[in-house]
Amino acid sequence: MQSRRLTQAILLIILILAAALRFYRIDAQSFWNDEGNSARIAERSIGLIVEGAGGDIHPPLYYLALHVWRGLFGDSEAALRGLSAIFGLIAIGFTFLIGRRLFEARVGLIAAFLTAVNPFQIYYSQEARMYMMLTAIGIVATYLLVRLLDFWSLRPRIHITHRRYYVLYVAALAAGLYTHYAFPFVLLAHFAIVLAWSLYRPGSAPARLLSWLPLAIGAGILFLPWLPTAIQQIAGWPSQSVSTDTGAALIEAFRLYLLGPTAPAGEAGAALAIAAFFLAMSAWTPDAFDEPEPDWETTIPRALRFGSIALVGLLPIALIFVLGLFKDAYLKFLLVGSPAFCLLLARGMDNGWRIARGAMSMPRELTGPRELAFSWVAVIAILVALVLVPTTSSLYHLYFDPAFARDDYRGVARTIESVWRDGDAVLLHAANQWEVFTYYFPDSPHVFPIAKQRPLDPVATERELDDILATHRRLSVLYWAEVEPDPNRFVESWLDAHTYKAAEKWFGDVRLATYAVPAQVADAPEISIGARLGNHIWLDGYSLLTPSIAPGDIVQVALFWHCDTKIEQRYKVFVHILSADGTIVAQTDREPGGDLVPTTIWTPGETIIDRYGVLLPTGVAAGNYQIVVGMYAFEGERLRIFDAGINRGDVLMLAEMTVAP
Repeated sequence: MQSRRLTQAILLIILILAAALRFYRIDAQSFWNDEGNSARIAERSIGLIVEGAGGDIHPPLYYLALHVWRGLFGDSEAALRGLSAIFGLIAIGFTFLIGRRLFEARVGLIAAFLTAVNPFQIYYSQEARMYMMLTAIGIVATYLLVRLLDFWSLRPRIHITHRRYYVLYVAALAAGLYTHYAFPFVLLAHFAIVLAWSLYRPGSAPARLLSWLPLAIGAGILFLPWLPTAIQQIAGWPSQSVSTDTGAALIEAFRLYLLGPTAPAGEAGAALAIAAFFLAMSAWTPDAFDEPEPDWETTIPRALRFGSIALVGLLPIALIFVLGLFKDAYLKFLLVGSPAFCLLLARGMDNGWRIARGAMSMPRELTGPRELAFSWVAVIAILVALVLVPTTSSLYHLYFDPAFARDDYRGVARTIESVWRDGDAVLLHAANQWEVFTYYFPDSPHVFPIAKQRPLDPVATERELDDILATHRRLSVLYWAEVEPDPNRFVESWLDAHTYKAAEKWFGDVRLATYAVPAQVADAPEISIGARLGNHIWLDGYSLLTPSIAPGDIVQVALFWHCDTKIEQRYKVFVHILSADGTIVAQTDREPGGDLVPTTIWTPGETIIDRYGVLLPTGVAAGNYQIVVGMYAFEGERLRIFDAGINRGDVLMLAEMTVAP
């Protein structure tokens, strides 16, 4: 009794630690694109959620659960992500139960602790998506299967006295199928486990298989209403097969299991090697130091218990390889095997500790000096610590490192709001950004999802862009995941030809670009220059559309270039606005043609029309300012400028402009 209370107390402490890690800074980062989809779908009615899921790529159960959760706790980032954190805690509890049942309580507690601090699970426990729900359902179903195997070891056939476990197991399988299409990974692992346990006693193999198959079929029957939709959605996925380096991919999967997606690869080498040692130890225990068999089943060997957990952990990796899905977007499917990985690692650590402790209790003539036996204990303790140290680093990157942050749509919306004025519009390049962007920026007639097809229809998109430009004077464009909807960058090229790009900033993988829409685009220079930059690049002239402008507006200037020979080096152009004392008050630096026409692809003699917008600060003082230009190599060295045979240095004054009060 005392031992049980101690175990319960330790488990409670682990769960408190796990909750702290999962709820700490849970709303520090913005929702990214998929989380925005979750938030906007969950606010619908139940009927619309089911209908919407039919057009989505995921089944509806998570969205329905989030809808109920939202009604109880609200729709803030912390509230919506909190559901995943709760599922993370559920996964920890059932990981402990499996470890205790298959091995012993100490292994269960170690596994619960490893799961509690596992960065892979913490990361997705702080994301408003269905992956922790999938993981929790998977480990619950695995625990129920272990209980059923316990019953079938004594009585192979289904028995009415255990009906609640049959009902719960079927419900868990069905819930997993309604949560994510990766749940068949768990089903296949369960089939392999039942088959292995059945073959261990060939005489009872048919009875055990016939006990499990009706349960799996029952879950399939519950899934039948959604099956046609599931088949249609899965069949509609584009081919995702990619070639992979098997060794590197296995190391990446191992790294994810141990340290999650927020651990720099260079920091993981030693921890991976040590964890591999403990995984090897999980499959082997010398008889001299082995613990007694659990009293629930004295005839099932330890190798079979180890193999059952290994199947749950390794089969998702194998299936990811077989299905050709080993790419970043799908590696989160491995999360369903994460609790099993923690169980194996815990078993290995426990075995290592048991061996070290056993060495201390053996006769001195077998172990040598007592100091040597103590050193084994120290070595195991140090190895465990070396595995956990990178965990701390990975969690630090998750909580505080911007390099590992999710796409910052919150920051995008605040940036746009800070400069918003009448006549502005927002273009969402990749239309499925609408849900997450409008979570932070209330939808209005001036938010336009474009590129609705994959790939986009150029004629329809051009017509849509023409209509938007006809009624708006400034555009904020969100570029994200452009490869599928716009592989040829049609939208960006079209905007560069019809507007003046003023600014560009990255928010994670989201690129926010600002464009000024002119009354008329300049296609020829108003002022001729004929200046030479370096030896072979010529600035023929410019057109200034905004000789007078107000603070917060965009200066619009077009430069006209040509080269007299092939240019072998890439250069950037700078356009600076200078005050009377030479201070830079605003600037734009980028490659020509909105970064789409680098100097290395220029054709000698061809005119390059290069349009620039420069966004003035809202607080800039009224007065006269100079517009200067120049060009520099990527290494930073500016080109010398020659005008009428005179060396003008590395900056050319184009024109003066006036900022009105």
